[in-house]
Amino acid sequence: MATSPPPPPAQGGPGFTGFPQQQPRPAGAPGFGPPPGLPSSPGLPPTSPGLPPTPSGPAGGPGGSGGAGGTGRKGGNLRRNAVWAFVGAILASVVWSGAVAVVPRMVQGHSSAQSIHGYHAIDKICEAGKLTAFRQKYKMVDNYPLEHTGRSDSMDIMRCYALMKRSVSGSDTPDYATLDIRVELHKAVDSSPEYAATRHYFEQQKFEIADVPNLGQEAYYAYGDEPTSSDKTFHDINYYLVVRDGGMTFSLYWTDNYQLGKDATLERDTVRRAMLDDTRDILKAIGGK
Repeated sequence: MATSPPPPPAQGGPGFTGFPQQQPRPAGAPGFGPPPGLPSSPGLPPTSPGLPPTPSGPAGGPGGSGGAGGTGRKGGNLRRNAVWAFVGAILASVVWSGAVAVVPRMVQGHSSAQSIHGYHAIDKICEAGKLTAFRQKYKMVDNYPLEHTGRSDSMDIMRCYALMKRSVSGSDTPDYATLDIRVELHKAVDSSPEYAATRHYFEQQKFEIADVPNLGQEAYYAYGDEPTSSDKTFHDINYYLVVRDGGMTFSLYWTDNYQLGKDATLERDTVRRAMLDDTRDILKAIGGK
C-alpha cells in the first residue's frame, strides 16, 4: 500500500535560491484561482472562445496525483480534466490586463522605444528553445506546444502554450501542468512602464516576489499558492518569471495544483530552476546573449 507523500512546502518556505523573498500570502488573500467558466462556477460555459483546443485525457479527464502515493485526484476530485488546459492561457491574459487596470498611470506615458538588443522574432520559440529542463520532468501532451508569432512595425509577439504530464508513482493517473510563454519586442514605445505595472500588480495580489540577477536588464520571479474557492484543501499554485531587456519583455508562466495531505507537485526550487534554465535557452534562441 503506497504511503501518502509529505505535505507541500509551507507558504513561508525559501524563495528563489539565494534571492530575497517577500512575506508570504496571508490565508484567504486574493490571487489566481480557477477563473470564471471552470466547472467550479455552475451555470457558466466551461471554456472561453479563442483559446486553444484541449487534448483528450484519461477517463474522467486529466487528473491524478502530483506526488507518490497520492490518491486525492482520482475520479476528478480536483477537476483536473481537459478544461485545465485553458487555465494557463486565461491567467496569463488576466495578469497583463489586470496590471493595466490596477495601475493605469504607470502605463499611460509612452516615451521613446528602447533598443531590442539584437532580439528578433522567430516562428517557434519553444521548438528553438527546446524546453529541455521541463521536458526532463514532464512529457508534452500530443499536439502541444501550440506556437504563434505575429509581426508588425510597432511590436513583434511570440507565444508558446504547452500542456504537459508526468507519471506519478502509486497513481494510475498522471499529473498535468501548463506552461505559457510570451515574448514581446516593443519597437515603438518604452516597455519599462508596463513591466513595472505588472510587477506592481503581483505585489498588490500578495504574491511572493524575488529579484532574479544576471537575467536581462531586470527580472523577477513571482509565486502564489492559495486554496480554491470550492474546497480549502485544494490549492492552485502559480509561478511567473518576468524579464525585461531593453525593448524585449518576456514572461514564463507555469501552473499546477494539489490537495493538502494527499498530493504533492514538483518542489518549488525544481520548478524555479527549470523556469530559469529554459528561459535562458529561449532568450538565446531569439538573439539574446
